[in-house]
Amino acid sequence: MRPRSPGSIYSEPNVITLIRLSACLVLFSLAAVAHRELYNFVGLAVHWAGDTLDGWLARASRQETVLGAEIDIIADRVEILFFFVNFVHFHPGLALPVVVYLLDFAFVDLYLSYQFVKYDIISINYFDRVDRRVYALNFSPPAKLANSTPVILTLIFLPKLWVAALVMALALIAVKVYSVSLLWKKRKTDGPSPE
Repeated sequence: MRPRSPGSIYSEPNVITLIRLSACLVLFSLAAVAHRELYNFVGLAVHWAGDTLDGWLARASRQETVLGAEIDIIADRVEILFFFVNFVHFHPGLALPVVVYLLDFAFVDLYLSYQFVKYDIISINYFDRVDRRVYALNFSPPAKLANSTPVILTLIFLPKLWVAALVMALALIAVKVYSVSLLWKKRKTDGPSPE
């Protein structure tokens, strides 16, 4: 694989993103049609594995593109939304923490993640060039893990602790809103471009 410029439309990691999106949607659809929760969990596993693979491959092969970062953000939200629509069908008693988490991930975090396009960076992975605090809280490897894993794993494996999942989801929203406010303040003082 040869390196690609950030403005490229095509890259192999982008193809992987689209393949994992398609595979996830097939699995989530099967879960809904066949009423088999196993397919839903397999779809979630494909989501996590594919999301890790396409990002790693993009960086390792120097094929990071703005389009790739954008479709990755969109694919993540679509996949998690489909997973949780099924999940609530199988576990209706967990609807409250699921809705709050989706409010975070599919709305507040989506808005925050898309802010990278306003700066001269390829993706959220380089947000430390814009604001180190926002990067540390949201886009560093530990922050990405905290944003995408604990609430989901708690709801799957420890559903009786749904209140803890709800508190974590609310905390994520608070962090994202705080981060958005930091960026708004930064734009007022520095303008939309990084220093």
